[in-house]
Amino acid sequence: MQDLLEAPPSRKRLKEVFLDSQREAFPADVLNCVAHMILVADDPEEVATVALGFLVERLGICRGDLGFLTPDDPVYAPVAVQYSRASDPPRCDSATYRNQAEVFRRTWRQAAPVACDDVASHPLLADSRETFQAIESRSILFQRLAFARRPVGLMCLDTTRRTHVWTDAEKAFIAGFSDTFLGPLTAVSRRWQLGPEGERAALRQPSRAELDAIRLAAQGLSCGEIGAALGKSARTIENQLRSARIALGAANRTQLISKCEIWL
Repeated sequence: MQDLLEAPPSRKRLKEVFLDSQREAFPADVLNCVAHMILVADDPEEVATVALGFLVERLGICRGDLGFLTPDDPVYAPVAVQYSRASDPPRCDSATYRNQAEVFRRTWRQAAPVACDDVASHPLLADSRETFQAIESRSILFQRLAFARRPVGLMCLDTTRRTHVWTDAEKAFIAGFSDTFLGPLTAVSRRWQLGPEGERAALRQPSRAELDAIRLAAQGLSCGEIGAALGKSARTIENQLRSARIALGAANRTQLISKCEIWL
């Protein structure tokens, strides 16, 4: 599948690789999710949103978030967050996390997910416990995303209403889904969007649409107000600002505006 990163593949090619070859190995609901991911493959954030929505509902958990980054990045700032309609968990759309915390370092080192059944007591969270308790996480699972031995990003899944013991079956399913579909399709989508330089291209000047949103954010407008001014949804604006923050290594909106002053 290395050829998928050499040039933007057609959706027909993606269907051959990720659907036709997997029909006997995965159930229909997984393949339906993958088909949807392929349909939005030109937008990495939408790929992430589709996958997270599927995982949240299938696993019966409260939230899921996903970010594009590498082990060396200082901050994990999710580009997509999905919430369970059934449990209506607390929102954490603007939350960022220290990527060098021990639990993230452990996650980057292994292919299997890192599961913390009880946020309040798990030893891996000693240096980040307050961060996750601040967003009311009770149990949380971390999964790295990779393709062709290259890091693509990181995903977190959690519960907020009660603690949850992550079963071996759940961990195996998450690892398999991530390794077979989510990591590769995210990598392909990112290459499709960013061009042959891949993630390094993301360090360049933000897109025109992102700069339009950043310019209004610099005036103190909320995401809803920016969306109304630009004819977009608040969620789209949140995603654009988050994507720009990640590309420029900005931990928050203030840093993002400061880094973009040269272009505003």
